[in-house]
Amino acid sequence: MTGMDPYLSKQLLDWMTGGAAATQPTQRWIQWATASPTSQSAFDGPFSPRITATFAAANSPQGSATNLNAMTGTATAVATAVGWNLYDRSVGGTRLAFGTLAAAVGCKSADNPCFSAGALKITIS
Repeated sequence: MTGMDPYLSKQLLDWMTGGAAATQPTQRWIQWATASPTSQSAFDGPFSPRITATFAAANSPQGSATNLNAMTGTATAVATAVGWNLYDRSVGGTRLAFGTLAAAVGCKSADNPCFSAGALKITIS
């Protein structure tokens, strides 16, 4: 499941209807979540640093984009990753989208959870 943060929903609506246009982020980062993220809460977990994310151009007509490279993070404590958040900054910043994993990933401190290239698929429907 992929969700759009309310911030990004507003930006897309403004773009579509001729309102103010947002500046595209120069880079994007993934942060693992320890609970299923919602539009109200990110549930970012003890994983550091955020992972740089690069995506292929969106597919048409499916309306989805996948990550181009493997993305590996590091657990800084015992945690279970069950979701992800996409941000426009490596620290702080604005959350753009979020989603849940197909299966939870249990981690010990210093484990390295990973998205293989093409494994993260963001879909707008």
